[in-house]
Amino acid sequence: MSKVICAALALSLCCAAPAFAQDAKSVIGKAQAAIGNPASLKIEGAGMNAFFGQALTAGKEWPRRDLESFKLDINYDQTSSSQELVFTRPVFGGQRQNSHVYGTKAWSMGPNGANPQIAAAEERQLQIWMTPHGFLRAAVAASDATVTPIAGGSTVSFTTLAKYKLTGTIDAQGQVVRIETVMPNVVLGDMPVVTTFEGYKDFSGVKFPTRIVQMQGGFTSNEFTVTKVQPNARVDIVAPANVQSATIPPVRVESSKIGDGIWFVGGGSHHSVVVEFADFITVIEAPQHEQRSLAVIAEAKKLVPGKPVRYVVSTHHHFDHSGGLRTYVAEGATVVSHESNTPYWQKSFVAPATLVPDAQSAAKKSPIIQGVKDKYVITDGKQTVEVYNTIGDDHTDELLIAYLPSIKAIVEADSFSPGPAGAAPPRPAPANAVVLYDNIQRLKLDVATVIGVHGRGPVPVAELRTFVGK
Repeated sequence: MSKVICAALALSLCCAAPAFAQDAKSVIGKAQAAIGNPASLKIEGAGMNAFFGQALTAGKEWPRRDLESFKLDINYDQTSSSQELVFTRPVFGGQRQNSHVYGTKAWSMGPNGANPQIAAAEERQLQIWMTPHGFLRAAVAASDATVTPIAGGSTVSFTTLAKYKLTGTIDAQGQVVRIETVMPNVVLGDMPVVTTFEGYKDFSGVKFPTRIVQMQGGFTSNEFTVTKVQPNARVDIVAPANVQSATIPPVRVESSKIGDGIWFVGGGSHHSVVVEFADFITVIEAPQHEQRSLAVIAEAKKLVPGKPVRYVVSTHHHFDHSGGLRTYVAEGATVVSHESNTPYWQKSFVAPATLVPDAQSAAKKSPIIQGVKDKYVITDGKQTVEVYNTIGDDHTDELLIAYLPSIKAIVEADSFSPGPAGAAPPRPAPANAVVLYDNIQRLKLDVATVIGVHGRGPVPVAELRTFVGK
C-alpha cells in the first residue's frame, strides 16, 4: 500500500510541475500583452542619482545629487544600454556622466575617448533585466521561472546571468510594479536591490512607468521621473575597438621605502602604507576590494617576513576606501576606525557574501574593532603610528589621519591628492584641503611629508601649503 501511495504522489508531482511552469508562462505572456514587448526603448526624464557608498555617516542614506536630465537607451536583443546623466551642478566625476554596456563589455566616454570598465559589465547587464520589459523578456528565456499568486497579482521568480535571482511583482493589470534581487558588494556582502515602478502611461502603444525608484543597500540610489519614451526606436550601441579587446587588468602593487620600517605601497588609484613593528605589521588604508587587499598583504609579508598583520587603519568608511577591510578581518587584524563606524562594521564584517565569496565568508572571524574618538596610538616603544580624528571636513562626518613621527609624515585620504609636479594649484583652494592644513596646525603636528591615498605619492608639505595658498 505504501508503495502505491508513494507512486501516486510522485506521479501527481510530476504532472503538477509542467502545469506550474505553464502557469508562469501564462502570467508572463499576459503581462507582455498588457505593457508591450518592445525590442528597444529610448527613455528620457529627470530626477536624482545618489552617491552610492559615500554616505556622510556610516549606515545613513546615500547623498542625493539632483539631475537636470537623464537619458537611457536599451536594446534588449543586443543586451546593450547607454545612459547619460546630467547633474544640476558639478559632482565628483563631472556634471555630465555616461555609462555603456554591450554584453560583457562596459565603458564610459571621456574627453580622450572610451574608457573600458569591464568589471562593471555584469551589473549593467543586470540593470537591463531589471526594467519592466527586460524582466519579462528574461523571464521568458529562463528555464526556472515560477509564479506565486499574491493578493492583487502574482510574483514571478527566476535566475538570470546564471547567478542572480530576480523576483518581480506583477499587479492585476499585468504591470510590473516591483523587481528585487541581491547583488554582491565589497562592504555589504549580499546587498539587496529593489526597484519599484509607478504611474504607467501609454507611449506609442507601449506602457511604461513614469516614476522609477531604486534602492541599494537599504537606501535610495535612483529616483527617475520619466517624461518621454520611444519604443522600438533605433538603438545601435557598438563597443569601441579598445573596449572590445579590453580585459580586467590585474592588481598591481609597487612598494618604495620611505623610512626605517615604512613603505609606501602604490601601483593603483588608491594607495596604502606598510609599517613594521617589533612583532607585527600595521597597514594604513584598505581600499577598493579584496583583490587589492590580498595583494597589499602579500607585499607587506614580503617586505616584513615572519610577522603578522595585526592592525589596519581605515581613514573613513566610504566604500572605495573600505572595500578591502573584510580581508583584514579574515586575517585576524584589528580594524582601527572612527568610533562612529563601529556598529556599522560589526554588522558588515559578518554579513554573508554568497554571490562572490571572500576570505571573510570562509574564515568567519569575529571582527576586532578599535574605535577612535580623538587619538589612538600604535607603538612598540620604538616605532609609532598616531591616529587622529580631524574636524571640519564635509566629505564625511568622520575622517582620520595617521601620523608617522619617525619620518614626520601624515597619511590622509580625499583631502589632498597631489597632482602632476609643477601643476598650477586650483583657485580658490579646495575647502577640504584647507581643512586638512588647519587640522595639522590644530594638532600641532610636525609634518615634513604628506602621503595621499590618492595622487602621485609622498610629497613635501610645502606642496600642500602652496596648494591651499598658505
